[in-house]
Amino acid sequence: MDKGTLKWLVLAAIAVCGMLGWKVATQASKDGKKENVVVERPEPRFGVVTAILYSEDSPSVLIEDQMLHEGETIHEVKILDIRTDKVQFEKQGEQWEQGVQEAAKPEWWKRTKGKETST
Repeated sequence: MDKGTLKWLVLAAIAVCGMLGWKVATQASKDGKKENVVVERPEPRFGVVTAILYSEDSPSVLIEDQMLHEGETIHEVKILDIRTDKVQFEKQGEQWEQGVQEAAKPEWWKRTKGKETST
């Protein structure tokens, strides 16, 4: 198995764990041995990129427990481009980029003409 495939499989496993509501973390115990523990994942935050699963033929992004691809929309925000470290978005003609776990940009809350949005 090449390094690219292995990296993709590890990222996929991390994303699946996140979608199931838990993740595996490694911590050192008192005797110095490492052990795996399961910890609960916090609630998803509005407009935050949780994870990027990058492959050249089908990159995807995890936002608010939804696995999305280029061209798809969430909260009227269109995903234009998914790269290894950031995602390019568009809403009402404005474009921006956002990295993993970066705070949501103000454009996420921008109102659509003629519609009220809740915050």
